[in-house]
Amino acid sequence: MLGFTFDGDALPDPPRYLVKHMLPAEGVAMLGGQSGAGKTFTAIDLAVSLATGEPFFGRRIGEQVGTLILAAEGAGTIATRIEAARTARAGVKRLPIAWMGAVPNLADAEEVRALQPKLREVDKRMREAFGVRLGLIIIDTMAAAFALKDENDAAEAQQALRHMRMLGDPIGALVLPVHHYGKTEETGLRGSSAYRGGADAVLSVLADRNQVTGEVSERSLNLAKSRYGEEGPIAAFSLRFIELGIDDDGDSFGACAVDVALDSAPPLSRKRQPKDPLAIVALKGAFAEVISSGQDVPVMGDGPTVRAVTVEQIRGEFRRRYATGETDAEKKANTIRQALKRALAACSKHGFRTGSWGGEEWLWQA
Repeated sequence: MLGFTFDGDALPDPPRYLVKHMLPAEGVAMLGGQSGAGKTFTAIDLAVSLATGEPFFGRRIGEQVGTLILAAEGAGTIATRIEAARTARAGVKRLPIAWMGAVPNLADAEEVRALQPKLREVDKRMREAFGVRLGLIIIDTMAAAFALKDENDAAEAQQALRHMRMLGDPIGALVLPVHHYGKTEETGLRGSSAYRGGADAVLSVLADRNQVTGEVSERSLNLAKSRYGEEGPIAAFSLRFIELGIDDDGDSFGACAVDVALDSAPPLSRKRQPKDPLAIVALKGAFAEVISSGQDVPVMGDGPTVRAVTVEQIRGEFRRRYATGETDAEKKANTIRQALKRALAACSKHGFRTGSWGGEEWLWQA
């Protein structure tokens, strides 16, 4: 009567899942990750799992449903990627997956309302042709589909989330926008924290990426947020090229598909040794370069004999190796001096020892 529910008046209902203990049956979930990690391949693998009922990253499918991909980016690659994912799963037959390339501006409420009857038509066709409802709407990518003025603006982020619910709620579908991470994986979803706060679940596709060469390794899928279940690493995976045919030049063509490694822990969940600071990296390189010119000296003049170099011997090589980005010569020299000072102060934590005797400051490996 008053709009309140008291304990004991309602029995708890088990949550409804599309993917058990991972993705709810409706609402908004985010699929985030850094560039090149494999976000779209993962999203397509999810669509294939939901269509076939086969497990997704080892998790049971709660309900077989169809998927619509709003491909604001890379629409021309979707057919090839779906075919590769199907082929990787022993060539399953035609699936209830559709896509749309000409995606309207979803930041405009009127455009979202105009899209709603089209979604109902897709839902109707999937029920008639495949016997399943439209249960997942993938937006790839959120940045391309929503013409936001400022991703960091919480009000704009909340509006985007409301518009996503306007797409999914009328037909009871889960909306899954694909979104980029910030400069590092630790920053999470790019932009306002409202994206994570307003989502029912967040999946993270993580990887080690060499920003110079573009090489990507150690991919993994992780559940970064869930309103219903335990969060944490799910599984490691790799991308395998699937050949689909030969072009007019006699070259093979195809696309990558996801290969899940359920028998090994997600690589990014393993504890890693922290990287050396740049000053220590320069110090180690300089030491390795000049140690051949070092001397066998007794520590403090009468201690055990070690192979050591003087700080003066190492200074020039350290200067050559330590990059500052400074253009002013005086500032550059001062920055390098301070970096060497920091490196010498911290070197005992990195396998080196220092000591002063005989009028020299010495450096040697412990």
